Amino acid sequence: MNHEPDARDRIAQWALTLCVPLVVLLSNLYLVATPFFVRSEYAKPSFPPAEAFSDRERLSLAEATVHYLRSGEGVDYLRTLRSGWQVYNEREIRHLVDVKVVMNGAFVVHAVALVLSLAAFCWLWRRSASRCGWLAVAQGCAILLAALLAIGAVAYLGFDTFFVFFHRLFFSGDTWLFAYTDTLIQLFPLPFWIDATWTLALPAMAESVLLGAVALVLGKRSARVAR
Repeated sequence: MNHEPDARDRIAQWALTLCVPLVVLLSNLYLVATPFFVRSEYAKPSFPPAEAFSDRERLSLAEATVHYLRSGEGVDYLRTLRSGWQVYNEREIRHLVDVKVVMNGAFVVHAVALVLSLAAFCWLWRRSASRCGWLAVAQGCAILLAALLAIGAVAYLGFDTFFVFFHRLFFSGDTWLFAYTDTLIQLFPLPFWIDATWTLALPAMAESVLLGAVALVLGKRSARVAR
């Protein structure tokens, strides 16, 4: 039978509410940071071609870059990538190092949020406060959905502005600014990042709706059982 939550239960409920959006959103980062996503983008007929590289060479370099970001490879790995010359200049290398730090940080946040979510829900369940747990999950999904709708509206109305704000938020200085002829732009042009943004956001929105609806149903069921 459910009981009235005490202070510890409320802390667990708030932790669950705040962690659920991070778990749902960052789970989809695993869809984007993959060679499969790169190949699917390159296979699109409308995807801009690279002037500096052949299709095969471009794919090989892009997949090698993703490998650097997702592996324990050091910065010297980037300097070994060549196409008759070192493909990344020092400015691009510094940016990729920053990207790897941010990406690894996101994966750590995801792991911590997942562990905290499971711990908080298990606490509430063991305390016979499962209704509070399901309510917290639904609230977290609602927060994420509202945030994604707001961010999606901003990105849709002005993706360039959103893109600049994102980079200024997570990266210091101007190491993220590149010329069209630079390798990073040749491998990952703006359409790639537009698609990556929607690949993160749209599944997260659908997951929020589905998970939130399930949590509400189970929460109501828990309330009926407790009566």
